[in-house]
Formats: sequence, C-alpha cells, structure tokens
Amino acid sequence: MRPTNRKGNERMAKSPNKLSASEAILRMSQKRLKARDLVEACLDRIELREGQVHAWEALDADGARKRADMLDKRARPVGPLHGIPLAVKDIISTRTMPTTCGSPIYRDHVAGRDAACVTQLVNAGAIVLGKSVTTEFAGAHAGKTHNPHNLRHTPGGSSSGSAAAVADTMVPIGYGTQTSGSVIRPGAFNGVVAYKGTYGWADTTGIKTYAKSLDTLGFFTRTANDLALIRAAYGHAPADPPLHAPRIGFCRTLWWDQAEPYNRKNIEVAARTLRAGGAKVREWEMPDSWGPLITAHNRVMTKEATQHYGPERARFPHLLSPGLTASLEVGDSVTSAQLADAKKRKRRALADLAQVWERFDFLLAPAARGEAPAGLGYTGDPIFNRFWTLLGTPCIALPFNAGPFGLPLSVQLIAPLRHDDQLIAWARWVEARLT
Repeated sequence: MRPTNRKGNERMAKSPNKLSASEAILRMSQKRLKARDLVEACLDRIELREGQVHAWEALDADGARKRADMLDKRARPVGPLHGIPLAVKDIISTRTMPTTCGSPIYRDHVAGRDAACVTQLVNAGAIVLGKSVTTEFAGAHAGKTHNPHNLRHTPGGSSSGSAAAVADTMVPIGYGTQTSGSVIRPGAFNGVVAYKGTYGWADTTGIKTYAKSLDTLGFFTRTANDLALIRAAYGHAPADPPLHAPRIGFCRTLWWDQAEPYNRKNIEVAARTLRAGGAKVREWEMPDSWGPLITAHNRVMTKEATQHYGPERARFPHLLSPGLTASLEVGDSVTSAQLADAKKRKRRALADLAQVWERFDFLLAPAARGEAPAGLGYTGDPIFNRFWTLLGTPCIALPFNAGPFGLPLSVQLIAPLRHDDQLIAWARWVEARLT
C-alpha cells in the first residue's frame, strides 16, 4: 500500500510527530525523514504534554531510539510500517515493559514476550514506544487519562491512553481493543480515526481477555489511509479504490433519541454532505427485533467475564473496583437459558443484516451519544457500539465537526463481516468528502 501525498507544501511544514503514519512513511521513503527523528519528536511531545494528558503507563524511550537507529541503517524498508512508533494498550503483553491491565493486581507484571499483534507490527517495521493507559481490565472503571481537547473531559474507554496519545500527536498509531465500545467511542471523543475489525480478524494471543466471543483488536490513527497500512502489515492487500459512489444506508438505530440533539443534526449533515458528494444515501430502519441486542450483549459480556476473572476474584477481591465487582455479580446471575437466547438473537440479527448488504455498501450511524462527557470518572455510554460488537461487524469512526463545547464529533461506518479492506477504501472516500 503506497501512502498518499496530499497538499505537499502544507504537509511539509508539519513537525514529524504531527504527521500521519502515511505521511511519515512517504517522507522516510524519500529520505527526508529518519525514524530516529520521528521518535524524538514524539518523545518531545510526550515530555511537553504527558503531565497534563496522562496517556502513558510506561515508556521505552531508549529501546525506541535503538530500534529507530537500526531501522535507519537499513537500505530498504522492513515492511509497510517501517519506522512508525506505536502506543500499545496496557492489556496487550510486551516483552520488557510491565503489562498492568490497569489494575494493582498486575502492577509489576512483565509477560516476557510480545503479544501476537505486537509481533505482527514489529515485524512490519514498527517501533514500540510504550504502553498506553487502559481502564481496569478494559472495563468501565476509568484510568488516569484526560481528553487532550479539554482536560476536564473524559477520553472515553477502555482504550483511553491510545486514543488520547494519537489525538495529542504523541504517536501516530495506537492499539485498542473493543468488547463494548472501547475503540469506536474513544476515537469519537478524541477526534481520531478508529477501527474495530471484524471479530477474529487478528490473533489475540497475549491480550488479557474480558469476553472471548466479543473482544476484538482495533487501532487509532490520523487518517483512514493509515488503516490500510496496518492491514498491509497483516498481509491484507488494500481494496481497489471505489469506481462508483457508495450506496449508503443511513441507520439512525433504535436508540436515536438517546443521541444528543446536536449530534443527531451533525450526522444528518454528514448524510447530506455525502449525498451531495455523489453517494446514494437512503434510510435503513433497524428492525424492532434488534431492541433486545443491548441486553443480549451485556449478558454475553458479563457471563464470559466471570469465567475469565475467576482467579483474580478468588485471590484479590479487595483489589477489584466496585464497578467491576458489580459487573461480575451481574454475570453470575445470567442463566444458561438467557445466554442461549442472547446467542439466538445474535444469529437472527446477522440474518437480517445479510439482506441489508444486498442494498448498501455500508451503513452510516452514530459513533457515540455526543461529545465526551465532563469529568474523568465516567467514560461514556457505549449504546451505539454494543450491538455492532455483538454482531462482529467491522466499524470505523471518522471525525466530523465539533459539538457545542468544541469537542470532537464523529460518524460511524459499518460494513459486512470480513469486508474490512473494502470498508477502509470507503472510509477514505467518505473522509475526503467530510474533510
């Protein structure tokens, strides 16, 4: 995947840490940027802002510098992410840095090996800069990170540190994981591109599990084109650029009235803008039978969490947050009949969705209720993410405009299962028209 070169003179004025991954790779391919210079620019930004944003759990500055120097000596790029620094969410294992999972239980835990998803990008030339803050076990109990657009507001969760670090130009790419809305929602709150892949698209070995049938790897970037580079690192060829305008299903969802009025208006503006750009935009009404999917998702999530956190519960109950303890107690109460019903509703909804893709290339829907809420104790409501996560569809959040407090707003794109690369191609089309 060749990175794009847009608005050349304007982009050249950027400090290296402000470049998208695509722009940085282009500069390095033209011998106008070294990986070491990019790493130093990111570290300088972290030194300037980390005391306010608190996006990082640990940094490996010396290791990143050594790796950058090694890459700069090579005659050819190692892979599609050659020289690009990464923020690794702190439920994802790394060889030398602690993996705390946002919990005092694992405060000094060092896995001794990289997770499979880290190895994948390192083999493609990327540089691990450090571990980014996660909420406790990627659940709802907030971490220490602030929203860089307004430090009094949440960055969302659970992938709070990665989203904030990319938004604040500390790093071009950050890892996330999603069990409810832990990639798309922080992406929306921080005004960055966020991608949650099709369930099972990437090996999750070395990632602390919350709910095995839901947990999905994702990423934060500055442009949709950067997602194509990440997918290339996994061996996926980019989809061909669209030759026709997309058929977009405007999906308000059954929870439309729970979105803030200004956000509803913003998504309608996005739909009109894309229609004016040539897209065929038609409404798609979500079936009423999808209403129980929120409950179905919560039952699957909490029940599976009780299975995965049994050891921590037994040995360190006093070190679990009250919120996580309450969630696990909900999981205890889920019966086998309720779990079977949840899985049946998922199958029926997927059958409904299969017919939708005969009419539309992707759906346009809310990514969050609105702007990031004020305060740091609440990471926001995943109401517009839960059902897509349950169904396993690939989703992308793209920034579009700002709300009444000047914080970012976003739209969400949803595509058929295993059509991730096509969705990224469409996201580039949408991005160009919403910018």
